[in-house]
Amino acid sequence: MDTKTALIVGWFTASLITLTTAIGGYIYLSGESYIPVTNQNFHLYAALPDQIGVVSDNITSSDGRSKVIESFFKKYNSVLMKYSDNFIQVADKYHLEWRLLPAIAMQESNGAKRVIKNSYNPFGFGIYGNKVIRFTSWEEGIERVGKALREDYLDKGFTSVEQIMTKYTPPSLSNGGSWAKGVNIFMFELN
Repeated sequence: MDTKTALIVGWFTASLITLTTAIGGYIYLSGESYIPVTNQNFHLYAALPDQIGVVSDNITSSDGRSKVIESFFKKYNSVLMKYSDNFIQVADKYHLEWRLLPAIAMQESNGAKRVIKNSYNPFGFGIYGNKVIRFTSWEEGIERVGKALREDYLDKGFTSVEQIMTKYTPPSLSNGGSWAKGVNIFMFELN
């Protein structure tokens, strides 16, 4: 037998063995096999609640501005953090920029840390020399100064912090507007 014939016979034999092995393996692996059923001691539904699909229409919302003010005063360890809702209510009531009153309180008294005893006036409002405007509570101070800003400043054309400064604290004009700069910095911080 020559080499060419031997190669053909070898190829044919190898192909026949491979085909037989593949068909036999297929038949063996595709045969049905059964796994015996055993009693399992758990229930798939056991973790479900007794009552399914409880729907509620009680929706609450909160104003994020109040949280911003609270965090702002908390960072400075100010007693005014407890009155963040009051600042927002007064700002909305008198149509004030919501950051204005907290910024003035920080500029004037470092957030009520430097106030005249029992004055509840963190805004330095109406304090000239020995003249001191006092309020009975922080809430009253926030309310009255908010109202005064609306009626005595904004309604009379003092609409920017720089314009408010010219009437609120005229001595700051000679310091290059330091009061307005401070208030603006605190307002920016409240963003």
